[in-house]
Amino acid sequence: MGNPVQRPQPDIEDPLYQAHFQGLKEQQLRVQQCDACGQLQWPPRDLCKQCHGDRFHWPVMPDQAVVYTYSVVYRAPHPWFKEHLPYAIVVAELENGLRLLGNAFGADVEKIQCGVRVKAHFQHDEDSGVCFLRWVPKQ
Repeated sequence: MGNPVQRPQPDIEDPLYQAHFQGLKEQQLRVQQCDACGQLQWPPRDLCKQCHGDRFHWPVMPDQAVVYTYSVVYRAPHPWFKEHLPYAIVVAELENGLRLLGNAFGADVEKIQCGVRVKAHFQHDEDSGVCFLRWVPKQ
């Protein structure tokens, strides 16, 4: 038996996303907030979409949300996902209106529907040290 296929990895060193990935590693959802006007924004940008400020901090967001939309995937776009079919790509909306993308795997896929309350689950990849956001239906 050969080496297991490794999950595709994001660029956790990308300056725009570094604080977000560090937050996931610490089991926190963090998003960009403008220091000048307080605007929260996701995805992160070089400039604030409200006032065009260029200084930000990364507050912690609640780890619960509601499924805004989702798509169930039955054909793997990469060999790693082949072992995890079907899985869902989930866009979940936080209380403040921001929407974050994550996955749902296994039995959770059958429970995912628009409007379902979900909780963030922080899935650590042992091989790479990267942490991925996974949405699981709230019990």
